[in-house]
Amino acid sequence: MIPISPATISHQAELDMQTKLDKLAKPIAGLGNLESLAVKLAGIQQTIDIKVSKRCCLLFSADHGVVEEEVSATPKQVTALQSINSVDRTTTIGVLTKLFNCDLKVTDVGVDYDFNDPRIIDRKIAYGTKNMVHESAMTRQQAELSIKIGMEIAEQAIEEGNDVLLIGELGIANTSSASAIIAAALDVPAEKVVGRGSNISDQRLIHKTEIVQKALADRKPAKDDALDILSQVGGFEIGAMAGAIIAAANAGVPIILDGFLTYSSCILAQKFIPDIGKHVIASHASHELGTQIALKALNLEANYNLDLAVGEGSGAALLLPWLDAIDNLLKNMTTLKNLNVHFTK
Repeated sequence: MIPISPATISHQAELDMQTKLDKLAKPIAGLGNLESLAVKLAGIQQTIDIKVSKRCCLLFSADHGVVEEEVSATPKQVTALQSINSVDRTTTIGVLTKLFNCDLKVTDVGVDYDFNDPRIIDRKIAYGTKNMVHESAMTRQQAELSIKIGMEIAEQAIEEGNDVLLIGELGIANTSSASAIIAAALDVPAEKVVGRGSNISDQRLIHKTEIVQKALADRKPAKDDALDILSQVGGFEIGAMAGAIIAAANAGVPIILDGFLTYSSCILAQKFIPDIGKHVIASHASHELGTQIALKALNLEANYNLDLAVGEGSGAALLLPWLDAIDNLLKNMTTLKNLNVHFTK
């Protein structure tokens, strides 16, 4: 069983934060999205004295059997290579987390490679999933295990005192699995959610869409059963991210989503916690086709759009300066009372 006990979102803290923002020496709502972000953080953390300085990105890595269907322009071995490069801090997420003073934990939940590197957390479930076109991607027991591993990794990061969590992934061909998850969970056609992933050609996009359609038709995942969806067409890293999201919600700790892959994980988490959108922060609008469908289903709005397509948690990391900005503004701005002036409409 997946332990579900989401913390309460404090509406009083949200109201108190908005009042505090309105008293700062600026036009009402003058800080735009930063104010919305501050209000959401207050609600999740249940206080207007928000904390954002200690943060950690949880990066989960796994391979996918569907890579055999040539749905990606990137070779399979990149999953392992970029896992190593991430702990070396030379990937996009490695560089950004170092730049923004953010810890980075890389967990192998299913890479088709033996790392023997103590910097990479070894929670390997299998050497990649099965090819979802021909059989279930994983067993139901493996699906549940992937979620529990993600929960454990997040709980450990929270116990270490992190105020904010970020999630990201590495897994070649995983946009095919994410598309299948979103299509199954939301009962929408594959062609509405399958995108270009690693910048594939028009011809390969048609092929990728057909592959996802076939997997969904043959596997027939039950749309209201997160474990069935995950086991039929998912990925170990997608399950782990769903677990991290659930753990953060249980603990009342803000967790920042990255792009399309994390949306698919959040939609799985939504099957366990229907109002999960209140517990998470969407960083950017991924350029994947199903982005808006997924965000709408989660009742979320992305904070920005740079047309990113890297994954790894890079979009989530780029939101960290926003958190630092609102934290410093709340602590250091003077107030309208101190200005001793009055604004009129």
